[in-house]
Amino acid sequence: MIKILWYTYFVIYLLFISIIGKLKLFVLRRKSQKLADEYAYLAIKKASKHILKMSKTETQVMGLDNIPSETCVFMCNHQAIFDGFLLMANINRVTGFIAKKEITKLPLIRSWLRSIHSVFIDRSNAREGLKALNEGVENLKKGYSLIIFPEGTRSLSSKMGEFKKGSMKLPIKAGVPIVPITIDGTYNVLEVGNKVRGNKVKMIIHEPIYLENLSSQDKKDLSQRIHDIIEKAL
Repeated sequence: MIKILWYTYFVIYLLFISIIGKLKLFVLRRKSQKLADEYAYLAIKKASKHILKMSKTETQVMGLDNIPSETCVFMCNHQAIFDGFLLMANINRVTGFIAKKEITKLPLIRSWLRSIHSVFIDRSNAREGLKALNEGVENLKKGYSLIIFPEGTRSLSSKMGEFKKGSMKLPIKAGVPIVPITIDGTYNVLEVGNKVRGNKVKMIIHEPIYLENLSSQDKKDLSQRIHDIIEKAL
């Protein structure tokens, strides 16, 4: 029952900020896309921090100085829905997600993710997958960083799954640095166990990997290298 109440609270909260936010985004887009981008990012960041506060989630964040000044791809292990709130509360720039197409069925989440230039991918359709990849490359070239969960699905534990084939294609094609991120403990909030409030989570931002410094063999081994960096910090 407690979890149902919290899910209900989050939905009502998102609905409330969406009503206000959508109107403001509409006005700002008529003035400047940059202003609209910044507003959407700050609104999501504020909402994420609010949810962390309301759930009394104790957060330990390390390595913020490792975030490069230029556009990048953040690669993160995926434990739970709460990963998104933790990431958006702490990343310091307009950053979208590479998200499953199924999320477009959730109107509130879909609209806010689109406002920060997220890309929705249909993994069952190779042609659509290529289109999504090209869209992601274009977004990166425009200065919008992106978050990828290479496992492709939530683990609901501290154990990592294998990375999906092709998860390295986006940063390699765009030629942008990759920033590995380790998240741990988020699965305890809402999804596993009965303790919704007062959980502890950690987020470690590792040093960026610059592709221009890698040999052809290094690029072939890149997926395993990033997997190992993230897993070692769990």
